[in-house]
Amino acid sequence: MTSSNRIFALRKEKRSAEALELARAEFPKNNADIWLLRAYAWALYDHVNRLVEANEAKQLSPVAFNSQISLYIREFSRMGKPLRGDGTFSQMVRLGIKASKYWQEFLLFARWVGFDHFTKEDKEPFVNDQGKTVDSLKKRFTRAVCRETVAKAADPNSDRDLVQWGQGVMEDALKEDPNDQWINYYQSKLHLADGNADLAIKCLTPVLRRQPRAAWPWSQLGEVLEATRPEDALICYSHATQLAREEQEVAKVRIHLADRLAHVGRFNEAAQQASLALKYREQHGYNVPQELQQLLASDWYRKACESNGFQRLPDAETAAKALLKGLDQRSLTYVQGVIDHINAEKGLSYVLTGVDAGIGLMHRKFHKVATLPPGTIVEIGREGPEGMPQDWRLSDARSIPGLCETFSGTLERQEDKDFAFVHASKERVFVPPNLAKAFLPGKPFQVSCLAIRRTNKEGKTGWRATNVLGQDGSPIREADRNGPAPLSEPNKEFA
Repeated sequence: MTSSNRIFALRKEKRSAEALELARAEFPKNNADIWLLRAYAWALYDHVNRLVEANEAKQLSPVAFNSQISLYIREFSRMGKPLRGDGTFSQMVRLGIKASKYWQEFLLFARWVGFDHFTKEDKEPFVNDQGKTVDSLKKRFTRAVCRETVAKAADPNSDRDLVQWGQGVMEDALKEDPNDQWINYYQSKLHLADGNADLAIKCLTPVLRRQPRAAWPWSQLGEVLEATRPEDALICYSHATQLAREEQEVAKVRIHLADRLAHVGRFNEAAQQASLALKYREQHGYNVPQELQQLLASDWYRKACESNGFQRLPDAETAAKALLKGLDQRSLTYVQGVIDHINAEKGLSYVLTGVDAGIGLMHRKFHKVATLPPGTIVEIGREGPEGMPQDWRLSDARSIPGLCETFSGTLERQEDKDFAFVHASKERVFVPPNLAKAFLPGKPFQVSCLAIRRTNKEGKTGWRATNVLGQDGSPIREADRNGPAPLSEPNKEFA
């Protein structure tokens, strides 16, 4: 039996200490044997995994956990370099991620691991035994690096080179996936630590758009706004406590909210928050932190207890939504466009932003857009030039040169055609059948029309009327709400 087989056999018999002892003894003379390296790594894995499980069960002190796990991981780093790209290496990385919140040397290990040797499987999400889709190993590793970088950045005694490396990882991650809510959240915390509230808000607003019913991003936004917009910060903290599904999500936030409420003279509401914070700690046998002790010892808390004056917070949802919308408009890039047609079957309005480019606005997300007729000029807010639409607003513009303009001229409809053309001074505008039918064939009419310049299915670009003002000045609009009306002779539209 080979050395590696003996090590695997000992592991199978739950004799992990003997397995590791044998691996250490065989390594110096067989350090090029890939199977021995795998067996050695798995023996180390058993010991690290046992430490992680004991730590999760609170059976180890933080000092004991950190000192022991670091010894085993350092040993792995001395022998495991040839295993990069191997499944065994990936398993050790998974354990490192699992330990990262409690392990002081995680960033050091992460820098040694790097990002160049993740396997194809490591880069793909997977479905676990419960049927839930789990993010890829690489993505979870990246997020753990970013989270711990933020934690280390706040520590003046941390290794600044290591923090700088982690910040570089965060920047690269946002370039690769600008919409990753967790990386944006960590970047927001980093900006806040650097005193840059505007950048912190910019990173946090896309997180709130994706998780508007989660407590934690609202708590973070409150922290960002507290120095410059204290009233808005109170809205965020209040909304966070009202959204929380479990009290532990806002255990610290509630104490801080009570302090901020007392600071602006809302004592009975502050007392209610302090009381809830105390109740949670008493129920679970947790220590009462000094900040909460000071609140409970205050005169206003004592008076609230004596008079039973505890007061609930007003619902903050409406104010929070309005706040987020205002922040959204600051962080979005707006592009001008014109509603070209409405597809009732798909439930969307298609907005042209160029003769052959546009954006679909889904009615389920943007309800009021469904009521706007073709030819309406709007502005669409997106996260960057190619981002998904997040907001819209009516434009003050009456036209978009080269895309949506008003023309005056002579409308002519031939005897045997159900469509017509408006002959303006420099352009010819196609009038579709559902508008042209209002005009008698063979007779000229002086009209004005609003037209959109678009490229049709045959690849021809030209002007197409969305409404026509007749001789009596009344508008004639398209009646068909399922897109541009079918044409009897499509190739004549922009001929």
